[in-house]
Amino acid sequence: MSLVGPRPQVERDVALCTDEERGLLSVRPGITDFVSIVFADEGDILSGRDDPDISYQRLIQSWKSRMGLFYVDNQSSTLDLKLMTLTVLNSINRQHALLKVSGLLKKLGVGADIVRGSELVPHAPPGASAIVQSR
Repeated sequence: MSLVGPRPQVERDVALCTDEERGLLSVRPGITDFVSIVFADEGDILSGRDDPDISYQRLIQSWKSRMGLFYVDNQSSTLDLKLMTLTVLNSINRQHALLKVSGLLKKLGVGADIVRGSELVPHAPPGASAIVQSR
């Protein structure tokens, strides 16, 4: 495991990966990345959901995969240093860290649809055409 990289996947989630998402398995997993900052409130997002596992797949996983794949395609020492700094900032001032992550992603050419806004909308995983309906 490294300091920065896509978060490790559990075996049952790897089994659900699309061919495109398997690109996340091509690099060493990390402790922090874009996702660790943007979805640091994952527990709050899933709290009170009838089926947290399905809600995770429908609301969060596809965005995590998109951000992780973007990292895989653009990884560099400079990006790693920025993500480590933003991770520390996130523990001090979450809103400021989210603004900085959004700005960094835009500067790196990511479409605005990847940066999570105030409302999560279900999306199909990268490489899939349908939204997850069940496990």
